[in-house]
Amino acid sequence: MDAFTMVIVACIAGEPQCITAQFSDNSFTTFQACDSRVNEIASSMTKDFAKRHELKGKQVTYEISCSRQAKFAKALV
Repeated sequence: MDAFTMVIVACIAGEPQCITAQFSDNSFTTFQACDSRVNEIASSMTKDFAKRHELKGKQVTYEISCSRQAKFAKALV
C-alpha cells in the first residue's frame, strides 16, 4: 500500500523566507487520511507561531500538499 507525505509551506507576512515542514505518518495510507490531518497540523503550526513574540499577529498563508511518497521522492531528484 502506498504511503503519503504531507508537505506544508507556511509564509508569514513580512518575513523574508517561508517555513517548510514535511509530515509522514503510517496512517497516511490514502489521500483522505493525509488530507484529514491538514487542519489539525496547520492549526498547531499557527499556535506555535503565535507563541513567538516577533511573529504574533502576523498573517500566515499555507500551501499544503499530500502526495504519494514515491512521487514526492522523484520530485526531489
